[in-house]
Parts: sequence; C-alpha cells; structure tokens
Amino acid sequence: MHLLLTRPDGRNGPLADKLAALGVRTSCAPMVTLVDNPNAGPSPLDEVDGAFFVSPTAVEYAHRKLAGRWPDIAYFAVGGGTAAALRRCGVEPFCPPFGEETTEGVLALPQWQTLTGKRMAIVRGVGGREVMAQTLRADGYDVQFWELYRRERPDWPQEQVQSWRQNGVDVILATSGEILENLFAVTPLSDHPWLQQCLWLVPVTRVAELAQRRGCQRIQIMGGAGDDAIVRCLGSMNHYGEDPEGSEGSPGPS
Repeated sequence: MHLLLTRPDGRNGPLADKLAALGVRTSCAPMVTLVDNPNAGPSPLDEVDGAFFVSPTAVEYAHRKLAGRWPDIAYFAVGGGTAAALRRCGVEPFCPPFGEETTEGVLALPQWQTLTGKRMAIVRGVGGREVMAQTLRADGYDVQFWELYRRERPDWPQEQVQSWRQNGVDVILATSGEILENLFAVTPLSDHPWLQQCLWLVPVTRVAELAQRRGCQRIQIMGGAGDDAIVRCLGSMNHYGEDPEGSEGSPGPS
C-alpha cells in the first residue's frame, strides 16, 4: 500500500508519522492551501449562546483570534479531530459519536434541547455547506458565520502529479469533496484512469458519492476525518488495501 495524504499543509505530517509506525508508506500532497480571510471581522463568540466548529483548522484560527480567551458558551464539534482541537484550547465540546461525525450527526445531539438561548455562531472557512445554518434558522435560531480563512487550490507541476502514479500510489485519502475535486483538477486527463482505479478513503457518504460520480470504483467510508478514524480504517485492511470483511463500507452502485 502506498497512501497519498492530501489534507492541507500541516495536517499530513503527524498522520504520516503514525502511519509509518504501522508500516504504511505515504506521500504528502496537500490539495488545499489555507490563507487568512482579511474580512473575517471580530469574534462573535461573546454575543452567542453556542458555536459550531467545522474543523480543527477553524479551531486553530479562532484560538489565535481569541488570544486563548474562550467565552463560556456551548461548543459543538463536527467530529473527533475537531473536538480534540477544542479540548487542547481548554473547552469541552459536544460531539457526535464515531461513525456519525457529520453536520447531521451534530444536529442529532440531545444537547440542543438544553441550550439556554438560540444565538449560534458557525466557525469555518469562506463558503461550505449550509445545512447547519439552514436547519437552525428553520428552528428559530439566529445564526451568524465567522469565516476565518480561505481555501485555495495549490498548483502542482504535472511531473510531480505523474510521479505519484509512477511511484505506486494506490490509495488516496480525501477528507472533503473539495480535496477530491482539486486532485482531479490538477491531474492530467491521461492519468484520470489511475485515480479511478485507486482505493479512496473518504469520511462520509456524501464524499463517496462524489467519488463515484468521478468514476471511482473502490471507495471506503471511514466514518470520520480525524487521525483516529483514518488509522482505525487502515487497521481494518490488509496490506493490499482491501477491506478483509468485504466492501460493505463502500456505497453501492448509483
């Protein structure tokens, strides 16, 4: 197995070290570059009853903006990696269990019933899914976004992209649909069949369906995007990168 790690800069190194200890060969190819959003504005967290964080990146950008001073409000994390990042900042978030680490999983948490007010902030990068905001507003919440960073597609020389295929990359990690699309965008059309033949590790069904639409046939849903979910998924595979229990974790044909 040769796994291509595609998370943003700074997100691949620690994971690569963990996987190397398990004997998994990796290459790092960030498919998203993160930059400050100059229009982020001041923190709204002093004026809300709760905040939803979409990623560890959102937590880290907020921590810098807040200078480490986190208001005493309810915090919600989309998954285990985001929850761990919040705990490192000294706050204890509400988080869905493994296998349900999605926006929909957060919305299903019982803690919404005990929230003292209906003012919410969603902390994220510019753009993204609107499911959380739409659902909360329909339930009477006042929702505002705090968009702290922008995501850009990096430029990769064709020679570098082709070297991943030539060096035997046969498994690709795509923790978001944007990462998957960016990898297809930077890869020459002549190498798209290689991408379609690789095994794709994705966090949720939504990204798996996008991979299917791109012609990918071998897809494993990990149930989360954090390091623990990735390591757990790889631990369930043999050294050829196949699920020893079959393909029940993959979506069926469209």
